[in-house]
Amino acid sequence: RHEAVWDWLLTCPHISDLFFNASRAEDGNTQLVPSESILEEYIDGSAKMAYNCALTRFMPYSTDPNDESNIASLIDFEEVTEWVKAQVEAGSVPAFPTGSVICDIKVMPAESGFMVAQDMTQMKYMLQFQIEYIR
Repeated sequence: RHEAVWDWLLTCPHISDLFFNASRAEDGNTQLVPSESILEEYIDGSAKMAYNCALTRFMPYSTDPNDESNIASLIDFEEVTEWVKAQVEAGSVPAFPTGSVICDIKVMPAESGFMVAQDMTQMKYMLQFQIEYIR
């Protein structure tokens, strides 16, 4: 599943430098951090699973008045979100291994406007989505 999601995200034209689980906090780097959980277990031994993905991107920011660069950074990251949604609508989903069937992909709401952290030079944006599948 890790490789399938990785390969799927690499086709996104809005992601240039993708890292798995760890990355350098440098401009434009996008990091995929997955986790899994069991949603339901069935008596036949199968289970409904959730493959949870957190995509984070590090972007420079400005504290200068009237500077629109922070808007451009947010729009840049929102394009990744729109790409994920468009792929799901088109039925283009990760190719999970044999024995796993994807049921749904949900993009989680971004109540914080995607920005989750900042330091003196950068902002960290995050998108979360969940792939529900039967194993």
